[in-house]
Amino acid sequence: MVLAAAACRSPFPSSTSGASARIIDVYAASPTSSDAHTLLGGGDWWTSAPTFAQRPLNAATMSSSIQYQVIRRYGNVGTAETWKLTYTEFASNSAATSVITNIQNNAGSGVSGPSLGDKALYYGQQLTQTGGTSQGGAPFETLTIIRVGAFVVESTWDRKDGFPTITQLGKIGTRLVARLKDAVSGKIRGTLISTDDLASLPPPNAAMTLLGAVRLPVEAVPLMLNAAAPTAVQSMFTDLSVKDFVYGDYALDQDTHMEVQVAAFKFSSPADANTVFDTFRAGDTPDANGLVKSYNDSTGPGQYDVEFVTGSYMGLMICRSTSEELNEAASRACETPIEVVSAAWAATLKG
Repeated sequence: MVLAAAACRSPFPSSTSGASARIIDVYAASPTSSDAHTLLGGGDWWTSAPTFAQRPLNAATMSSSIQYQVIRRYGNVGTAETWKLTYTEFASNSAATSVITNIQNNAGSGVSGPSLGDKALYYGQQLTQTGGTSQGGAPFETLTIIRVGAFVVESTWDRKDGFPTITQLGKIGTRLVARLKDAVSGKIRGTLISTDDLASLPPPNAAMTLLGAVRLPVEAVPLMLNAAAPTAVQSMFTDLSVKDFVYGDYALDQDTHMEVQVAAFKFSSPADANTVFDTFRAGDTPDANGLVKSYNDSTGPGQYDVEFVTGSYMGLMICRSTSEELNEAASRACETPIEVVSAAWAATLKG
């Protein structure tokens, strides 16, 4: 029944029929970790989980002129450096132009730089340490905003050693624009996950709405968990020959300001799955449904985490706020829905 239900749903259920490019194509056009290494001048850059921001996520605050957003996050392991890309498609070129004009009117014209797309703005600021954030370790922030037709691309790069040159920002922007144009023209086509992969995610329910699903490298896991030792978390999986996992991005229906990130890991044996699960639970005893629940605020904004193991699978569910720039913690609206859905998921996920 779960497989049948999954077969009837799409990994990208969408209300964006007027969009000029599919969300999966824009995602496919975004940089890989290898691209980040090249574009950002070296470093050990890993990708984190993306956000496929379409309704109902942030339904109360998302502008009616926005079709959807694809948000990519990257971390330079061993540093506080981060890179964030937000691709926003608006309903029309004029709507995107109005956004750029409003930014320029409010923030000024910024620094003079290379002409990219239809319009490019360059800004920079030196951040200060605030309540537990990592900005003190990467205080030099640059923001590049580019309009490409009905799209606006925002590139936010926090560095530790000083501001990059405008020439480097121009090279990064040139790459982003070229790939985005290829996605819009159909030259880049993203690959949808298989029906079997989709079936490994939580069964359809009334608590969470699926926004998108893809396969991710296991390097995304420590960034999702704000892990203090990212390479150790990565090694737990790669030492057992697990290199990737199925990722689902959801809106929490009770509070659509909350995003639910889901990961399904498939191991070669139940013993391997239990080995990693035992490390994750850190001595905590699973409840009657086999779930280990925690509130994680050790190295980032507070988020709710749930883990379980069943057969050769391990499941992970995270509920977090969409307001990451404000260092906002997850609301308590997360607690019951993710527990209930995780229990139902564990009961149906076999392998």
